[in-house]
Amino acid sequence: MTIHCSICRRAHSAKKLPFLCAVDARNRLYETRMETAQALIQNEEAESEAARVPSRRAAMVSEEHKLRDRTSEIIAQADRLRAELDSARKEIDDKKDAIARRKADLASVSSGSAARRSRLMDETERSSQMIKFKWNRGAESMAATRAFLCEEAARLYGLRQIKKGSSKRYEIGGVEIVELHAMNSRSLRELACEGSVYVRRLTTGADVSPELVSTSLAHIAHILVLASHYLGIRLPAEITLPHRDYPRPTVFSLGSSYRHGPIAFPGSAIGAQPVTGAVGDGQGGHVPRPRPLFLDKPLATLAKEDPPGYSLFLEGVALLAHNIAWACWSQGVSFGDKDSYEDISNMGQNLWRLLIGDSVHRRSVEPTFPPPSGSGPREGENSEMAKPKSMIGRWSHGTTYAFLGGAEGLEMARNFKILSPLKLVDRLKKRLSSEAPMLEWETIEEHEVEDVQTMAGAGNAGNPTEGNPTGSGIPTRGVGNSGWTKVKTR
Repeated sequence: MTIHCSICRRAHSAKKLPFLCAVDARNRLYETRMETAQALIQNEEAESEAARVPSRRAAMVSEEHKLRDRTSEIIAQADRLRAELDSARKEIDDKKDAIARRKADLASVSSGSAARRSRLMDETERSSQMIKFKWNRGAESMAATRAFLCEEAARLYGLRQIKKGSSKRYEIGGVEIVELHAMNSRSLRELACEGSVYVRRLTTGADVSPELVSTSLAHIAHILVLASHYLGIRLPAEITLPHRDYPRPTVFSLGSSYRHGPIAFPGSAIGAQPVTGAVGDGQGGHVPRPRPLFLDKPLATLAKEDPPGYSLFLEGVALLAHNIAWACWSQGVSFGDKDSYEDISNMGQNLWRLLIGDSVHRRSVEPTFPPPSGSGPREGENSEMAKPKSMIGRWSHGTTYAFLGGAEGLEMARNFKILSPLKLVDRLKKRLSSEAPMLEWETIEEHEVEDVQTMAGAGNAGNPTEGNPTGSGIPTRGVGNSGWTKVKTR
């Protein structure tokens, strides 16, 4: 197909007619124009690239500095690690040398270790025994001091035992210690002479003075509190001695002792008001009522006019007797049978044996309970040094040695069981209510026997044994006698 010019319609020939028209000329120049445009574009790109070269160079320089700094840091870190590695190697070598030296030393001394160990154990044992010896000796010295203080205080207070024949009575502060079952009436007893056959007793009904009972109980309470202070023990029933606005001694029950706040004197105006914040028998604000250790009137009159006060007083004296028996037990002093009412209620004898007693009895007394663990004599130890000479003052609540509040003390307290104060009160009430008026013995000489038998025979001719429950044939009730006659066989 032949290409013609759009204008002249002439055929195109590349050699003969290269330029036919403007279109042909334009087409002829198109490639050159494209090359020129491409050259201009490349020129612009070159100019832009040339403009970016300084900033890129600066960035390259900065990156080069960073790389150099990082390289320097890495090299320094490597040097430090190398130095630490060298130091660790040197330390390991030093430890190996030290271990080797210790092994050599251990090997050199291992042959004599058993002997040294035995010698050190012996020295430690001797030191321990010496410390225990000093401890025991100090405890014995303290116990002896406590016993001495109690005995001197009791003697200064006038506690003494008075023997008359086979009978004994006790005084304190110049006042006779009243027996609990003899508080209703006083008995004046006189032993019969050796040559007599018959002994006559005449009834007497003199009431014991309440002042005598109060004074006796006050002295007992005072010396007992003083002794418990010296011995370092806390009595089961708390005793309150007279002090300001509290003129007479009282005692609390076992449940309310040491568990209350300030208590007013019984019967006072302040005592009638409730005390806030006081703790009684574990019942919130209940205020416990102390039991009196004093009398304002004879006991028989008190029992008739004020039965509650009578019961409180008997509880008080029973608690006081219980305190004395417990103090005797805690100090290893025997007070007789723990289940015997007579032995527990004999306050005079128990108090005297606790505070004064007999030196022979004290040396020969058997301990009520064993000594604390670890205090017994060891093999080769002097038994006289380890064995306590007396139990008085050894056990207390005030020292860790032989501590009554410790495990051994609590175990011994559980094993200590005597008649409770309430049982003592019951037996005391029965004893006082059933007790006949106390009698006075009167000696009858032998020449009076015939007169007595004659009068008795005249009055009992029909039945010679009437009125004599023993069936001895001798009447015990004579005509014209105001009392009773008792036969005493030779």
